[in-house]
Amino acid sequence: MSRKIFLAVICVASIAILTTGCMTTTQKGTAVGTGAGAALGAGIGALVGDPALGAGIGAGAGALGGALIGDNMDKKREAAEKAELERQLEMERKSGSGQGQNYIEGHYEYVKKRKWVDTSKKERVWVEERLEGDRRIEGHYEDRNVPSGYWQEYEEKVWIPAHYE
Repeated sequence: MSRKIFLAVICVASIAILTTGCMTTTQKGTAVGTGAGAALGAGIGALVGDPALGAGIGAGAGALGGALIGDNMDKKREAAEKAELERQLEMERKSGSGQGQNYIEGHYEYVKKRKWVDTSKKERVWVEERLEGDRRIEGHYEDRNVPSGYWQEYEEKVWIPAHYE
């Protein structure tokens, strides 16, 4: 009998955890607390001798604790979002009036750049005598381009004029 109750508690806990996708943090906390409390309560109840009663008490206590923790997390998140919005609004007000902008003096900066260094060269190659259709082409030398090169990285000193940031 206790094995059936234990499996039922595991199923309830699994369903509670897996269905928390589209819920608020309070609802998720309640669901997870219910499942965890029921599982823990069933384990303690089995030791005492009544796993069903332990699961019921554990589920209730877990639901209450999970709801309180989730609600607290929701309130903290909302307060942090409100503070961030107020900070952004204050920055927008200051930037519109010319206050709060950082003045940067004119200065030099080193900028990394790359350029292609072409090391291609012409190579003189002997071409054997051959027939092309009815024409006979005698052996001769041809100049052929041998492409090669590499990317060279370098730093360039660039003047940045004074500006507001």
